[in-house]
Amino acid sequence: MQAVISLQAGAVRAPRLGRVQRRVKAEAAENGAAATATLEKKDRKLSPLERGGTLKGAAAAGKDASEKFKSMAEGASGSAGPVLQLVDGRFMDYRWKGGRWDLSMFKGKDGEVDWDAVIDVEMARRKLLEDSPIPCTNEEPVLFDTSEIPWWAWVRRFHLPEAEKLNGRAAMMGYVLALFVDQLTGVGLLDQQNSFIGKVLLHICVFAILLIRTTSDIDKYKNLVDEATFYDKQWNATWEGQERPSDN
Repeated sequence: MQAVISLQAGAVRAPRLGRVQRRVKAEAAENGAAATATLEKKDRKLSPLERGGTLKGAAAAGKDASEKFKSMAEGASGSAGPVLQLVDGRFMDYRWKGGRWDLSMFKGKDGEVDWDAVIDVEMARRKLLEDSPIPCTNEEPVLFDTSEIPWWAWVRRFHLPEAEKLNGRAAMMGYVLALFVDQLTGVGLLDQQNSFIGKVLLHICVFAILLIRTTSDIDKYKNLVDEATFYDKQWNATWEGQERPSDN
């Protein structure tokens, strides 16, 4: 009887042991596959996206990036020094030497100074000091002046794009209005330009575009009108309910 029971117990244990062995083998196989996948993943070369892109230098900072991030992309922040920083109440930049920008640091491959880059860093410096003012000292005077930047650099940077935009608006508005008058009255474009009224309307259109460049300009002129009439309104408010000497 005991022999039969022991045989039955052995028969029960044998399947259990087989299942445990199979489970151990399966786990070992999974671990081995995971280790192999890990090794294959480590050995696989990184894609351009994983490497941070295919661009190098300042171009890797992205389009319209600030001077700080361009310099960091070029490795200047790690090798040359700080870039547009305030350290212990002092403005620090590896291109700022003796209270002025070292223009030799802004020369391009052609040997010419990139004045657009100089304008960018000066604007960034002034914005930084505007947000975080620091005291001026006689020991570290600011000697750089924006007049050192050539006039044509300012014109190319700011005036030409604005002039191109305004000229395009004036041309489109003038053509549309002239076409509207032509359809309404039958007077052609050449006749409108040669007539006195046509010239007056043309000048009104051009000056209106120059005065109102954006919708925010309308609010600006409204504020100017309110400011110009503010004291008159205040004066009239003081005489409400009272008889003025001039009314007698």
